[in-house]
Amino acid sequence: MREDEINSIISRYFSFLSYGEDEYTYSFIIIGALNGLSVDEAFSGLYDDLVGQGHYPLLYKVGNDLILKVSKKASRKKGRYGLISSVLFIATTLSVIFTGYLSVEGYNQAMSKLGNIISASLGSSILLGTTAFSLAVLVPLFFHEVGHYVITLKSKTPATFPVPIPAPYVSPLGTFGALIMMRYLPKRMKDLVKLGISGPLVGVILSMVALYLSSLISPVLPAGVIAKGVSLGVLSPIAISPLGAIFVSYLIPAPTGFVRIMNPAAEAAYLILLIHFANLLPIGQLDGGHVFRALTSRRVHFITSAAVSLIAIAFSFLYPYLSWLGIFVVLAWLISGTRPHVGAANTLSYLTPKEKLFYGLLYFALILITLPVPAG
Repeated sequence: MREDEINSIISRYFSFLSYGEDEYTYSFIIIGALNGLSVDEAFSGLYDDLVGQGHYPLLYKVGNDLILKVSKKASRKKGRYGLISSVLFIATTLSVIFTGYLSVEGYNQAMSKLGNIISASLGSSILLGTTAFSLAVLVPLFFHEVGHYVITLKSKTPATFPVPIPAPYVSPLGTFGALIMMRYLPKRMKDLVKLGISGPLVGVILSMVALYLSSLISPVLPAGVIAKGVSLGVLSPIAISPLGAIFVSYLIPAPTGFVRIMNPAAEAAYLILLIHFANLLPIGQLDGGHVFRALTSRRVHFITSAAVSLIAIAFSFLYPYLSWLGIFVVLAWLISGTRPHVGAANTLSYLTPKEKLFYGLLYFALILITLPVPAG
């Protein structure tokens, strides 16, 4: 749109003065909102109108002046993402099923060796085991992204369909999850915190359900047999466990002198809980970064993001079983960049104290459930 057309849209919501332009944006000084609207309400309507035309608005303050920037060039929706997402979803599903098959095969070989020790038949049906593994992976990850996508639709934040990432052989789950690419920041901090918390909330709940159900059908063997399996290299003890997984073990306790072995589906749910922990860290543009930015300020978020990243990387060197966490954090920084998190398109928006308390407690609960602690 031309500048006069953008001016016409802005004049529905604000009284303003032209402030200049650069190569990419028009700038305006906002004098006040019109029609009895608050600045937040007026910007919300303006955001919907401009974004609907492919133009991105940003509201911020310089001294006592309220500045509105609007992108000059309209961003067009790319219709190919729906097709790409569908193709990658099929590829990811096949990748996860294939990985599940290999996991169940390896599991059955280990169970066969343990069965020889106690003269018992152990193992899992290939079909049922692969199905359980696939569901334990795909359901939490799929609905994690659906949670994000629903919020983008409700807040009218332009975003692509979830784009799954198949990873046969490379990932023990057969996938690296999925991405939703937002073309613009959400309009308000309230939308940002909902966007950040929605995916992990759904994903963690479903992973806990998957872990509980798969643990019910995981074998329980005498501790002596487990020790023999470890000495033979058939079994590997886990060094860390999410607190949520420890809670599940209390709900389904093994008899005295016995130990429960995670079947492939339970192991998948366990891994997804750890992935959620990493994603919930208050770093950059991670889900946890979005939530923490909405709860704090740009400066606090930036300092915390840097500090948590350094601590995570240090722990990955001190404890080799946390090396995955260090790699994840480095990748998060490479993807997010080192620039401060602006927050929302309306940089003046904020959460009320009640909203901060609610989302802060919810965020803390998710961190606590997924927090890895020594398994011993």
